[in-house]
Amino acid sequence: MVLAALVTIGVLLGPLIGQPWWSGFRAYFANDQLSYAAIATNVSVGGSSLVEPFTMTGTSFYPSMWYEVVGLVSRATRMPVHVSWTILGLALVCAAVLMVGWLAYRLSGRAWAPLLPAAALLTGTLATPTANYWYASLNEHAVLWGPFGTLFTLNAEVAGLSLAAIAMSLLVLASWDADGPTRRTAIRVVIAAALIGLLANVQTYSFFSGASLAAAYLATRALLVHRSRRRLLLTLGLLVLVLAAGPLISRVVGPLPLFGLLLAALAPAAWPTVNRHRPLSAVAVATFAIAAAPQVLHTLSGLVSNDPFLAYRQDSTQNLGVLSMATVVSSIPLALLALACVAAVARTGQVTLQSLVVALVLGGALMATNDLWGFHQEPYRFWLQYAILSLLLLSAVLAWALVSRPPQPARAVFWIATAALVVVWTVGLADVRGFWDFARQKGVIDMGADPLVAARSLLADKNGLVMSSRCTDPGVLKNAVHGPVAAYNKGLAWPEDVKAFEIFTDPNRRASEDPVALRAAKVRYVITDSACADDWSFPSTQAVVPLQKADYLKDGQPQRLTLWWVEQA
Repeated sequence: MVLAALVTIGVLLGPLIGQPWWSGFRAYFANDQLSYAAIATNVSVGGSSLVEPFTMTGTSFYPSMWYEVVGLVSRATRMPVHVSWTILGLALVCAAVLMVGWLAYRLSGRAWAPLLPAAALLTGTLATPTANYWYASLNEHAVLWGPFGTLFTLNAEVAGLSLAAIAMSLLVLASWDADGPTRRTAIRVVIAAALIGLLANVQTYSFFSGASLAAAYLATRALLVHRSRRRLLLTLGLLVLVLAAGPLISRVVGPLPLFGLLLAALAPAAWPTVNRHRPLSAVAVATFAIAAAPQVLHTLSGLVSNDPFLAYRQDSTQNLGVLSMATVVSSIPLALLALACVAAVARTGQVTLQSLVVALVLGGALMATNDLWGFHQEPYRFWLQYAILSLLLLSAVLAWALVSRPPQPARAVFWIATAALVVVWTVGLADVRGFWDFARQKGVIDMGADPLVAARSLLADKNGLVMSSRCTDPGVLKNAVHGPVAAYNKGLAWPEDVKAFEIFTDPNRRASEDPVALRAAKVRYVITDSACADDWSFPSTQAVVPLQKADYLKDGQPQRLTLWWVEQA
């Protein structure tokens, strides 16, 4: 277990060893991470998580529970947000890997078994030998990479996947140990239901992944334990009906109800188990619903009111499918692991393990192709999420298989697939090396840098919206000064008057020099930096006037920040 934890920490922290990783946020794909961190920053100073995090206006529908926890821990301990972000993220991922490791140990009885889930984190997508880079690019911004590419951010998606892995481990353990509805089994099931429900408040796609995987697992196990051709055909018929009618249903009622119908289609399969354990089933369903309710009701309120941001989010998820040759290549390690597990459990009567393997394959296939049946929720993200969950959970099945004797007809398939998996996993380490070099080169954004210290001093006694220097990332400034900043992340949340803030999403942003536009956005202050060669320039009028200056050193040379006041109409 200790060695598994060390491997996990090495994956998540290793690229930054020797760098001041505790001094700021990781610069690894930092744009979205800084936007998420702004939520935690607002909470850390007593603000709300339900507003657009930069301007602190409008309404945010983004699930923010994880960032609330990060912000509250920062507030309680007085640690900077980036420190609590790193510590809590590392702790939760380690907890997930160790939980799956414990599952692997319980299934196999071998002390080395917990190492397999940790090693699964190092599984590449063969991008380096086939695409000459450490990840494979698809359409638009879609990418395929190994678990390390996702988990290194330590954001809410990572937290959600960790909770999903823990929940599924509890469900499998409950099934594996259960001779009946014992108290320990019931506790595991209820905790798993609570964790999966909580995912709705942590990260939307993790919730969809966790809920679909758990539902597929429970339905498959019920079909295997309580065999019925009629229920099997009914379940398959309902699934086909939902998938075939999905595009039409989505156009009429929207994509979110479609997901509910997909889960409902599995109800006939699960009914015998539900009927046999009615009290436990009722408690688990109620726990799941109560845990998910805050975010579900909040989102429903936005949908009912036709919130324009939610409409934009749905329209912006097009052309992100995974049907390409790059996906076939990237899926080879996962396919070999799945094949080995299928061969190992196919004719063993181990319904728990069979159900887990089927659920991972079925759930991954459906959710990663959701653009084909009308759901249209960034299919590549579900490929990434299901890949992580599958690699972790199937590694526990593999641990069992390595100490068991697969049935004779499939034994050769198992060992050939396992040997091929070892070879492919080893080749895929080239992706890990590329990721390591990339993350190390990006380094850390120093939140204690002299320009940010100077900015904090300028704004210490100021109230109102501030626009950052043209050479300073608004996300960095936001997390440094904690107050409202003139910017927003178009895919995260919108400010109250979104049209007035459109000038801040323009890559050139020269319209930001227009005093009229600044007043329309209610910007009160602007910061310029003498070290920025192409900073904002204002006309010689009284509309924008210098207010205060602060000096700092950069590379040993004196530099100056100027704070400007925007005259309000």
